[in-house]
Amino acid sequence: MTGSSLTPFSLSTTELRAAVLDGELVPLGDGFAPLDLPVTALDRANTVAPTLRDQRVVLSDRTAAWVWGWCRQPGSLSTCVSVAARISSPERRRLGAREAVIDDDEYQSLDRVRVTTPTRTVIDLARHSVDAGVLEVIATGFAHSGVTLPDVLAILERRPRLSFVRLARERLTAAAALANGQHRGQVAP
Repeated sequence: MTGSSLTPFSLSTTELRAAVLDGELVPLGDGFAPLDLPVTALDRANTVAPTLRDQRVVLSDRTAAWVWGWCRQPGSLSTCVSVAARISSPERRRLGAREAVIDDDEYQSLDRVRVTTPTRTVIDLARHSVDAGVLEVIATGFAHSGVTLPDVLAILERRPRLSFVRLARERLTAAAALANGQHRGQVAP
């Protein structure tokens, strides 16, 4: 755990909630952070570490976007595991983890928590997110991560067997235009 993030293991729940009411802490993921310190991707990732229990689980989709600072904290945890990871079914069900083909270069370790890279996060959101506002989240990802539309389209071309590629291309193109302030049309959420 970083010095700027607290979990329920540091203080009692009552003490933590009192500190929130006093304006000293803010809720952050499954933990709390001091109000006066900047919150980083590492802080956000570490707040969910106790929930994961297994370092082979990868934060993905809207949760990964939250870790990267592109959106508000989602209501539920989004995770995936590599099909090669061999994590038990009860553990996958507990976390709601989907099995995915994910290469080692498609996730990044933030301390002891794996998170899909910004590039993989943008692609996953474009392929199968049903959340309202997904275009804005992807656009924020483009604007703040250095991920470019040509890069993600090239990745989709190299993986022709992926599901929902057509939808992903449409969303990625619309989100890139939105990120550049040139949004031209409405695409399915």
